[in-house]
Amino acid sequence: MPMAFEGSKPRSLFFSMLILAGLIGGAVLATSAFTTYFRSQDPVNQCIDDPESQPFQLSVPITVIEDGFPALVPKGVGIKDDCIRPVHTVVENVIQVTYSTPYDFTLGHFLYYWLGNDLLQYDTKVYVNGAPHTEGDFRDIVLEQGHQIRIEFVSRN
Repeated sequence: MPMAFEGSKPRSLFFSMLILAGLIGGAVLATSAFTTYFRSQDPVNQCIDDPESQPFQLSVPITVIEDGFPALVPKGVGIKDDCIRPVHTVVENVIQVTYSTPYDFTLGHFLYYWLGNDLLQYDTKVYVNGAPHTEGDFRDIVLEQGHQIRIEFVSRN
């Protein structure tokens, strides 16, 4: 005569695994929703409807040298599919910053929209108003009115 609990172990294990899979799936969805929400609140990830009407505006001239030769910073960086990011270029070689309130936008924000991960293929030196940037990561340089930035990219072999 079979015992009453013989077939219940595999069924119990199956339902436990099903519940665990549901919990993991729910955690993944919740994490994705929270991440999307918080990224949308970050000024760097927002789209600016009318950049010219924003009260916080600055322009930072930028010069780029790549492997010893002048390189063009194109207009249209940070502008894509009817979305203008707060850090963008409207004219060549000038970083524009427009936002509703003052915010510490950085050179790294701009470089992310311009080069993305391609930045990793270079050794980089940055100068602010002619002085070499030597303290901290150059991507953390806060863009400020009156600054002039020069970047020298040297391709890694």
